[in-house]
Amino acid sequence: MIKFLLNIGLRFETVGVLIKIIITLFIIMLFHLVKKSICSFINKSNFDSLNTIKYKKTSSVSLNVLTAIAIIPIWMYESKDIFTFLGIFSAGLAFAFRDLVASFLGWLIINTHKPFKLGDRIKIGESLGDVVAIDWFYTTIIEVMENDNRTYGQSTGRITHIPNIQILTEDLINETNAFPFTWNELKIRVTLTSNWRKAKNILMSIADDKVGDIEKEAKDSLNIASKTLPIYYENLSHTVYTSMESGCVCLNLRLICKARNFRNLQHALIEDILDEFTKHKDIELL
Repeated sequence: MIKFLLNIGLRFETVGVLIKIIITLFIIMLFHLVKKSICSFINKSNFDSLNTIKYKKTSSVSLNVLTAIAIIPIWMYESKDIFTFLGIFSAGLAFAFRDLVASFLGWLIINTHKPFKLGDRIKIGESLGDVVAIDWFYTTIIEVMENDNRTYGQSTGRITHIPNIQILTEDLINETNAFPFTWNELKIRVTLTSNWRKAKNILMSIADDKVGDIEKEAKDSLNIASKTLPIYYENLSHTVYTSMESGCVCLNLRLICKARNFRNLQHALIEDILDEFTKHKDIELL
């Protein structure tokens, strides 16, 4: 194969630079048209959205590589050794584009070690969102709202492009990969004169109704995840922890929920808590 490419390159030794440019542009346009045709075919196929994106990315990368393979021999006649040429060329690129090279290495790590995939919810550095594209140099996410280190699960609508180099330099959190559930806490404050034990029992009763089925799903998911990763929890049940702050009693409801659903669950819990507490005159919220 290498001898074949070298022979093609040598044949173009006497061809003028202008002709080489024309041939190069023709090859680029040809492969571009092929790429558009393949992407159009994929779009018309009955694939789901994630597979559609994946197949289009795979075909795009493959055609880019083929385009480079087709063009290199045209400009190779001055080099007798393709490996020497590629070595010098790669060293120059590595020096001039260090960050791009590191981002490309990040892309290789993403595709080999699979720390995340399309559709996962990840946090890299300060960026949090759902992965919608994984390119050679950038990973694209749709930003998700976060407050007090708790993922609220609702999109801001902003698109964020994260250089893949951050895979090598920043902490990476995947919230929906092997175990797509997170622990969250809901803090309720009542006055010191309130019947806090009754309030605590009400919280437990509401949580029993709202998160009982979720805890069963989490247990099943944990059994599957523990076969590939050392993820173990002795207890997945919700509980209420009691503490005191200045002038009030704090009831901290700790519960597990789906990583993408805390905002909706919080909304339902607070409405039920407000409805129940208003029925009891000996419970006063702060």
